[in-house]
Amino acid sequence: MSGITERVRHAFERSEDYLGRSWPVWVLAIVMYTGVAWVLLTKIRLPDPLYLIVFVMAITIVAITLFKIEWAVLGLAAMIAFTRPGVSFGPGSVFHVSGFNLALIGVWMVYIVRYAADAELAAKGPLVRRTELDTIIGIFLILATLSMLVGLNKNWQEFARARVLLYWKEQILYFAWFYLVVTMLRTPKDLRRFAIIFATAGVFIAAVGLYNRFGGAVEAVHATTEELEAGVVGGRAEGAGTAFLGLGHPNFLGAFLIMSMPFWFFAVDHLKRAWHRLFADGAILLGFLGLLFTYSRSAWFGVVAGIGMLSLSDRRAITRIIVFFVLFAAVAQALSFAYTGMGATDLVAMRFEQLNRSNYSARPAIFASALEVVKDNPLTGVGPGAFSFHADHSMVGGVLSQAHNLLLTIAAEMGIPAAIMYIIFLVALFRMGIRNLRAVAREPGYGFIAQGAYAGLFAIVAQTFFVHLFYHRNVGYALYALLGIIVAMNRMVREGELPVPRDGGEDGGGRLVQTDSVWVEP
Repeated sequence: MSGITERVRHAFERSEDYLGRSWPVWVLAIVMYTGVAWVLLTKIRLPDPLYLIVFVMAITIVAITLFKIEWAVLGLAAMIAFTRPGVSFGPGSVFHVSGFNLALIGVWMVYIVRYAADAELAAKGPLVRRTELDTIIGIFLILATLSMLVGLNKNWQEFARARVLLYWKEQILYFAWFYLVVTMLRTPKDLRRFAIIFATAGVFIAAVGLYNRFGGAVEAVHATTEELEAGVVGGRAEGAGTAFLGLGHPNFLGAFLIMSMPFWFFAVDHLKRAWHRLFADGAILLGFLGLLFTYSRSAWFGVVAGIGMLSLSDRRAITRIIVFFVLFAAVAQALSFAYTGMGATDLVAMRFEQLNRSNYSARPAIFASALEVVKDNPLTGVGPGAFSFHADHSMVGGVLSQAHNLLLTIAAEMGIPAAIMYIIFLVALFRMGIRNLRAVAREPGYGFIAQGAYAGLFAIVAQTFFVHLFYHRNVGYALYALLGIIVAMNRMVREGELPVPRDGGEDGGGRLVQTDSVWVEP
């Protein structure tokens, strides 16, 4: 008992010393909290009590930044599932500020002030970590900003202008989040924790999405083409949970899953205890069932491309794939029969037949419309988020919100030069991912991160050939978290922190010890 008392007393002494050294941080926090509270209580009416929970989560993440910077980035990773809820204002209530936006901006503000006030924190590294991608990112953001300014002139409607500013704001915050991740993941231990929390967020999303999909499975299977196009049935309509998370459309739900499932898939080889491997297997099964009931063909294609491609180089992975798909087929057959009265094979075949007759499959006409926009505005595009105001809707018989292709949308909205820079950006990331695989793919405790991140990147890029995922902006924060993992790991590989040395040699490493689930540095 005396030992516990002594530790508590010591903690209080350290807290008092910290408060004395970092008073500017607390002043900033009080000002920021007061400002947020004033806006929420006097200027904005939250649309739902659940949204208030998200804002409380955001303020909590900012608060823990005062004590432990690394906890803030972990908290943001756990909040990725809730990046959509927020408040909207402006013309047509189109300009949206989410709880995640506020948390991200707040963490950066507190971090900058604390970095200036706390020499101990400043000694850990630079304020912002430089990367090999800085020049590419800088040019892309300049082009995006130029496109935004041109878009404000090309789009005279106030609603369209607000939308241009909205999507430009998200581009800026994507990279603010990316650099926060790259900067805060200083050690292999930080990287591993962040990757696990990121993957756990995917499991939560899979559970919520699967619950909502089951509710509308029967209606979706037996719906007419007209009902599917109108989105009035469970297969593509938003359930309570997915609407709250902003994941009502199966393509966006699928995007989260194909970025997070590979971590669990490759973690099985790196987990030491049987019940941990069982949890990973359950997460994989849950995620793939979520994919099955999203009816998102682009997500199916992405996950097969990502995990399938990477597994071809690993015989153990191929064996695991065969065993997994046998188990998955059995579970999917049982669930689909229980909820729809049909077998999984018949369900998928019917869904493809329905969608092939609907406007969801009108990709050639959509791409043709997008190419016309690109041809008319090749250098600067029509402005971020303004595609729907310039596309030829008569080609597909309905309003086009996006070009259903990431690069085509960037070219149409921000110009061909911006699309080229984004291609260079992705190619550089793939090269980093390959270097990570070569360095640590077989390393216990870290190999699954290299494999899962690369497979997730490959899968999401494959999916973006058929859908522009950033149309739903919350998917972007998940993607840039994944990119941050790849870049942070690549830096650790280049600086010799990974693979973790085992011999305690001159490079400052030490032996590895076995913990509950993985091998980690002592």
